[in-house]
Amino acid sequence: MTNVVLIMTDQQRADSLGCTGNPIARTPNVDVLAERGAVFTNHYTPHQICSPSRATLFSGLLARNHGLTRNGVALSEEIPLISHELKAAGYRTHGVGKFHFQPILAGAEHKMPDSNAFWELPESAGWNGPFYGFDTVDILIGESVSATEGGHYANWLRKTAPEAAELFLPENALAPVPEDCDEIWKSAVPEELHYNSWIADQACDFIAAADTSNPFFLLVSFPDPHHPFSPPAPWCDMYDPADMPAPDAQVNELALMPSYISESDGADGSKSYVDFLRDPGPPREQGFMQTTHSLSDASLRQAMAHTYGMVSMIDSRVGQILKVLDDRGLTEDTLIIFTSDHGELLGDHNLIRKGPAPYRQLLNIPLIMAGPNVTQGQRPQFTSHVDLKATLLEYLGLAGEAGDGTSFANLLPDELHETQDHLIAEYHARTRPETYNQTLITEKWRLTLYANNPSWGELFDRSADPGEHFNLYHNPEFGPIRDELARQLLDLFPPAPDAGGPSIATY
Repeated sequence: MTNVVLIMTDQQRADSLGCTGNPIARTPNVDVLAERGAVFTNHYTPHQICSPSRATLFSGLLARNHGLTRNGVALSEEIPLISHELKAAGYRTHGVGKFHFQPILAGAEHKMPDSNAFWELPESAGWNGPFYGFDTVDILIGESVSATEGGHYANWLRKTAPEAAELFLPENALAPVPEDCDEIWKSAVPEELHYNSWIADQACDFIAAADTSNPFFLLVSFPDPHHPFSPPAPWCDMYDPADMPAPDAQVNELALMPSYISESDGADGSKSYVDFLRDPGPPREQGFMQTTHSLSDASLRQAMAHTYGMVSMIDSRVGQILKVLDDRGLTEDTLIIFTSDHGELLGDHNLIRKGPAPYRQLLNIPLIMAGPNVTQGQRPQFTSHVDLKATLLEYLGLAGEAGDGTSFANLLPDELHETQDHLIAEYHARTRPETYNQTLITEKWRLTLYANNPSWGELFDRSADPGEHFNLYHNPEFGPIRDELARQLLDLFPPAPDAGGPSIATY
């Protein structure tokens, strides 16, 4: 049977890799993977926020059906995930890194291993699973500074280098932090102690010790290049900010968009980023989306350069994992998947981070698959995270619950097959109900409706305006097209703004 290694990142957009056409990104290891596998150039997530997207990938269900509709909600342990299906088929299942199936700030009474509070409980001692279908896990919680508070990585760091957690803090950065954005700094933590290195080391240890008489499923989940923009050396200096491309933005384009977008100001301006993580206060809408008007050009370019640095750091760790697979002679018997949960605006549309707005930069994410019976080449067909579980089950010849998705396994050996002619996406609000939105994407159009505020809407001609800069929703000339697409969307996907489980924490 075929082994499966699923490599995930957090907040990485599709166009951030050399193999997807980025002229600046240095990603030689992922590029090598792409050279012998399938590169899905129109792969999307239905949800532009971390937890809902991850739960959809693993369950094959849309967020309204698996219940984890927003960060701060826990995924039910009764829902069959990819990990459960493979475990039932005889796979040894192990996960390393960020899961985010449960709220980071869930109280100790919930006893959730994906929360910091669990790691203060006596039962956390020696615990390493089972967890959502994984026999064993090495858990990391959060990213950057927050990754040092709970989980296996935090415990390892305290034991290995007790003072190292302080080196993640911006006040210990290798260079001054920009005055206009306290989320941009050069982390002083040594590369070998950084969580990306720890994740790769744990993954390699698992592969090196794997019993090859049985197949394995290994999740390797990196928290970067999620903000804050704070890679360690040498990655923080790998790219010159002066070499960063200008963001893809048009003057006054947000004037045509729903008003909440231009009003976005990110986190609570009265607190530093680190203070917000430790004491977030009242819940805020998700994603920290913020206009770039308050950022200097130098700060935005530094954020971009650091993002590229984080991508390259992860690429180096992917190379480490691929080498161990080669050394053990497992490459030819292993399906390797590289993807992310959602993207990052990174200055495009004069916005940064992520949020309710379903721009392509947030929904279009990398997907590369390489392994037995997967032919090399690009796949421009529409595919979605909701399809990945069904695809894996068919590819591996396993029974299981496919969920809401449609398998695209026929595209792996043969790039000429057709797939679905549309995609759907949905954002569930946390604090501002009118930002709930639903999206229909076709080859020609992207339509977004706001059920709780019908005066808002988005319509983009993807052929004439691939950058999604000119909102045609209120243009009378396009009214018939808008109305027909709206009819299709509502028939396929009626509004469900109140779907999902209870929120038990801010995030």
